[in-house]
Amino acid sequence: MQLDKYDKRIIALLVEDARQSVSDIGRQINLSRSAVTDRIKRMEEKGYITGYHAHINYGSALAVSAYFSITFRPLSCELIQPYIDALAEVKLAHSISGDVDLMLLVEAPSMTRLNEIRSEMDQWPNVAKVVTHMCLSSRLERV
Repeated sequence: MQLDKYDKRIIALLVEDARQSVSDIGRQINLSRSAVTDRIKRMEEKGYITGYHAHINYGSALAVSAYFSITFRPLSCELIQPYIDALAEVKLAHSISGDVDLMLLVEAPSMTRLNEIRSEMDQWPNVAKVVTHMCLSSRLERV
């Protein structure tokens, strides 16, 4: 299935605000409510839209974020998937190319909790190296 300009615009609008009504989306892209509904349903069924999420603001100056780059020996991303799934603080997990095998974005309510998570990662199977990259400020967020 190819996404046309309307599908791409619908996705962009949903990323911007997933709570806006189908009617509002239709008005913005000049399609009927039923046409937008059909397109959204089709994109959900085909796996282009996989869900609608609330972004949580911890509401505290103590909230911290960090990227963790993880290298395995031997490679075992599938083996540690249950560990990743068990941590609600993991917001993104990507297998990547290069010297690093996995990149995780973790958002925690405190530095203490972030340190606990980092310590847990050291216990995951086949972990050869974990590097922590602290987020100093947010420049753009579309997740």
